[in-house]
Amino acid sequence: MKFIRSMEGFPFSSAVIHSGKVLETVITGTDSNNMPVPGGAAAEITEIFRQLDEILNEVGLNKNHLCSARLYLQHVNRDIAEVNKVWTEYLGNHPVNRRAYGVDLQNGMLVEAGFVAEFPE
Repeated sequence: MKFIRSMEGFPFSSAVIHSGKVLETVITGTDSNNMPVPGGAAAEITEIFRQLDEILNEVGLNKNHLCSARLYLQHVNRDIAEVNKVWTEYLGNHPVNRRAYGVDLQNGMLVEAGFVAEFPE
């Protein structure tokens, strides 16, 4: 297992590569002070995708290697349409398997997302 981007000050890593075949990551739409970016759920998922692109590029992957995702939303019923709009713009015609959950997030965050990507053989 290879840890990518260990989170300074936190007891976890933001991304892990399993057996050299699968990348798993969990990302929040927060700034360098671990506070939510301003602008609501759409701004947070946009920031999440920006960070996701950085992580994927770092290991030689791109969004087309994504195979599944988990969305955690503070206000799932209120924000899902707004998040889906950004989601569709980002992923286009690459509809990964996705689940969305309503949860109680920390620090005023509205969105957290987990992704799994597969390395090509």
